[in-house]
Amino acid sequence: MTAVINTDKEYQDRLKHFTSLKSKYQATKYNDSSPSSLLYLILRKVDLGIELTTLEIEWLKEHDLEFICQEQQDKLKDFVKLGVEFSKLKSKYKATKHGVSWQSSHLYFMLWKLESGNLLTDSEVQWLRANGLYETNKIAQEVKQFTQVKSSKYKATQSQDSYPDSPLKQILKKLELAERLNNYEYNWLINNKLFETAEIFQQKESLKETHFAQLREKYQANLNSGLSLSSPLYPILQNIDANKNLRESEINWLEQQGLRQTITIAQ
Repeated sequence: MTAVINTDKEYQDRLKHFTSLKSKYQATKYNDSSPSSLLYLILRKVDLGIELTTLEIEWLKEHDLEFICQEQQDKLKDFVKLGVEFSKLKSKYKATKHGVSWQSSHLYFMLWKLESGNLLTDSEVQWLRANGLYETNKIAQEVKQFTQVKSSKYKATQSQDSYPDSPLKQILKKLELAERLNNYEYNWLINNKLFETAEIFQQKESLKETHFAQLREKYQANLNSGLSLSSPLYPILQNIDANKNLRESEINWLEQQGLRQTITIAQ
């Protein structure tokens, strides 16, 4: 028995679709609302990103609808951009050997997740391994570790940049090693609105300044003026406090500063 097609419902669905497309592409002034209209064909092609023929473009111009051509051109440009962006992401995340087109590959979605600071699921990690993308997976694991550190320890969740070579990664690495940030690095945090991370740095600096003052008092090194954490005196006093033998250059520096009592204590 042959199935009966509900032509009335099909017509209503097409009519509804056409009306929606006319609204979407600002073509509501075109009076013909029949789904058999040439405009319905053209708008469907535009909506799907399919290139229009010269005949269709001429028809739009004749009916003062040439602005729709621009919509179609913009979609085609976006289509090309997607391919270009995929190539850049593949290069950045060491996945250039993956030859599947961006339209059908799972990789595009995964690389975009990494780029936006999101973590891959276990199944996505397994997919990378199954497809021989070991370098990409290595970067993904580094991104995961970096994301955990920046969120849990340094309150830098506002930054979506999770790539291992990002400026933030280098800054957090210095904070981990208790190294001082230079002015550029500190201003980078402020300019990127990472105020909590900057505050953590300031707190660490305050603790080190207190520690430096205690060491100067302990080893009678308060004669030196203009002291700051960048002074050679701080690491020298840290070495003394850790019972490490001073190098000749360090002893000479203390002598030049007139800190003979500090040398005596160290020896």
